Amino acid sequence: MPEETRSLSELLGQVKGALEKELPDHYWVIAEIMEFRENRHCYLELIEKSEENNSLLAKVRATIWASRYAMLRPFFETTTGTHLKSGIKILCKASVEFHPQYGLSLNITDIDPSYTLGDLARIKQEVIQRLRKEGVYDMNRDHPFPMVPQRIAVISSESAAGYGDFSESIKNNRHGFHFETTLFPALMQGDEAPLSITSAMETIYESEADFDCVVLIRGGGSKADLESFNHYELAYFITQFPLPVITGIGHERDESVADMVANQGLKTPTAVAEFLVDHVRAFEFRLSALLDRLSHSVRNRVQGDLSRLERYGESLRQLSKGSLKRQSEQVRQHQELLRRALSLQVEKKGDYLSLLEKRNELVNPANILKRGYSISVSYTHLTLPTMRLRC
Repeated sequence: MPEETRSLSELLGQVKGALEKELPDHYWVIAEIMEFRENRHCYLELIEKSEENNSLLAKVRATIWASRYAMLRPFFETTTGTHLKSGIKILCKASVEFHPQYGLSLNITDIDPSYTLGDLARIKQEVIQRLRKEGVYDMNRDHPFPMVPQRIAVISSESAAGYGDFSESIKNNRHGFHFETTLFPALMQGDEAPLSITSAMETIYESEADFDCVVLIRGGGSKADLESFNHYELAYFITQFPLPVITGIGHERDESVADMVANQGLKTPTAVAEFLVDHVRAFEFRLSALLDRLSHSVRNRVQGDLSRLERYGESLRQLSKGSLKRQSEQVRQHQELLRRALSLQVEKKGDYLSLLEKRNELVNPANILKRGYSISVSYTHLTLPTMRLRC
């Protein structure tokens, strides 16, 4: 047996003493939260990844004891607008602790929220730049918005107050327009929200011809709830969707990446309902204006045609008068020619009758006797006498 031996507890006790001697102070440590769990105390698993290939470089357990956690959590959430959760980076003040039974861990006593805030902003900008680099950032905005959007696919939580506000505003709009809304339920906050929303959009895609646009709405909430809408996969899915997407996520000051890439990014569910109503109202105005223009054009056309008809009628009357006058003159001329022709015929017939009268006078027996002719009668066989003329 070796001269110097130790039990495991003695060895680990020496390790504990050495660490306390060499690392007596607190240190500010940058790390990413991989696992997060709270039960009075807060239990975390912190990691560091390689910036080159995202491989795991280090991992350690950490604890925020209840007394500290009760102060750190509200301050962190108020400042950053997000919760302590898996996937975010923190800058924390921690001391190194070693326990022979539980091993190495960090005891966190403070967190700098400004670092996380800057990191969240950096991640958001990275998502935006990635979408721009891929050439998809404006794809949903490039979809022409329907002139009369009335068949609306709604993605929201069925119990959300924002969904109730939207439904009330659009169904009881002051103009009485009719809209057909179909709800596709989804989680609207938390780590599972992006996947839940994209699943709902996939369901809509299966019957996209039945809808004019998609409305993505939720009610108000903390800034932390907005983080789900900065998710790259969700934003990318919106850019690729074949229907115009309208967002009304309920944040007056902050704009999520989903708002930026949507066809229309509005602040609240009520604003979305008003936008749709106003859009249909604008179409009604355009339709009314077109109807007025059509009526005006028809009136002008009819008035112009009536004026032309009047001119044509006057011209026709003048032409008719001229034609009647010419026809009357022709009839008069024909009558005159006929009269002359009849007079000439009568004159000719009169001369002919005179000639016939003279001829009759010449062959009249009396006149013949006057010229020295006599009448002789002879009877033969008791026949009627015959008359012969002789000179």
